[in-house]
Amino acid sequence: MKLLVIGHSYLTIFAQESKYVSMKQLDENLELCIVTPPEYNHVFKRYKHEISQHLNPKEVIPLKALLNQSISTYFYIPTQFAKLIKEFNPDHIHIEEDPHSFIGIETILLSRILCKDAKISFFIWDNLARKPKFSLNVIKKVLTKFSFKYTNLVICGNTEAERLLKEVKNYYRKSLVLHQVGLKIEDYELPPSAEVVEKLNKQDGELLIGFIGRLVPEKGISLLLEALSKLQEFSWKLLIVGSGILKEEIELKWKPIFKDRLLYLDAVSHETVPDYLKCLDIFVLPSYSTTLWKEQFGLTLAQAMMAGVACIGSSSGAIPEVIGPGGFIFEECNLDSLTFALKVLIISSEERAKLSKKAKEFAYSNYTNMAVAQAYLNAFSEM
Repeated sequence: MKLLVIGHSYLTIFAQESKYVSMKQLDENLELCIVTPPEYNHVFKRYKHEISQHLNPKEVIPLKALLNQSISTYFYIPTQFAKLIKEFNPDHIHIEEDPHSFIGIETILLSRILCKDAKISFFIWDNLARKPKFSLNVIKKVLTKFSFKYTNLVICGNTEAERLLKEVKNYYRKSLVLHQVGLKIEDYELPPSAEVVEKLNKQDGELLIGFIGRLVPEKGISLLLEALSKLQEFSWKLLIVGSGILKEEIELKWKPIFKDRLLYLDAVSHETVPDYLKCLDIFVLPSYSTTLWKEQFGLTLAQAMMAGVACIGSSSGAIPEVIGPGGFIFEECNLDSLTFALKVLIISSEERAKLSKKAKEFAYSNYTNMAVAQAYLNAFSEM
């Protein structure tokens, strides 16, 4: 199979190795071409084009992107993109961008001209029935309808996205719920690096609770801090890693309350996240839904489970299906419910050990890069 992949996030080594490197290892006949912009902005940093050591320059190609300020509006110079598609001549084109995005529309148009027999699939996250302003709403509906006219498969990142795909977007061809990325087992089997251990200065027997992610209100950081303020009679420390608008609140309001019990670090690289997670005893993802957002997956939650950490997650969005049997679920925004879950795990080492085992087993069955890669190969091969 000759697989052409379109997606801005795959300019990073982490993303390439999360699925596509493993797909090549599983299928020696797979010919791969990943097309990305040369760079894009993320909430933490501006990422630039990289290539995994397991891929070659012909398999990850950066093309100059126009209107690259947004993942919805960027597209490639049509002559350059058309030349690439024509020369590669794919059997299957997988687009990991919104069906109403400019790059999605451009890919559909060029593929219908240059490789009409190629199958088309999209990956989408959208688990919220947003209602944009009138003109934007109409434009998105028209563009989405056009894309889906030529789409053979839509892969959804969560079950709610698949439901909305059918009920709101009126797509009734083949659809599946699969994870977008997988995780490398080897990142979670070795002990944490000496550098991270030294930075955290965790003492023997010390209970470390953690959150890693964006420091924005909807991630529920304030609720977690409020809950722990009610549990100060117990022995624990809290690690928060990330960047965002709540950084000042954490440093000015909560640091004086918790003092040395609160350790705050700026956002760290993808590669070092597993080392921090392996030092934790409890991981918490207390997200809450808003009119514009709810949790679509929660990658650090899956990573914490891979590391064998007992987890607590809210009922927001896809969190319950990500945790499965590997952790506690509390009602989002419910302070008493979160406080109770934290208290149980702080007090009971047996409960932590039980959830740790279940979390790791569930994650190793569902979130490894090999498991995710095999699921995508099966889906594409069936077409």
